[in-house]
Amino acid sequence: MARIIIPFPFRKHTANQREVDIQGESLSQVIEQLIQRYPGLRTMNENPALLSVFVNGKQIQGQAKEWDNVPLRSDDEISLIIPIAGG
Repeated sequence: MARIIIPFPFRKHTANQREVDIQGESLSQVIEQLIQRYPGLRTMNENPALLSVFVNGKQIQGQAKEWDNVPLRSDDEISLIIPIAGG
């Protein structure tokens, strides 16, 4: 199972879990399974500008519709990062 690191603002939707293990063969499958398990996270998927996605420390570029092309292994770690603006 892939391990997903949940950012603090979204933990209210995962019973305050910092990490969640989800089964899936692609990034899109894992994200969809995450949203099915925790429906409150749907806003995260509906507003992709709120989120940067990293797999094993490498940022995934592109839109969510392209995530089918990102294969995952069972030991992958997915980090969901909320971009911070400022100066």
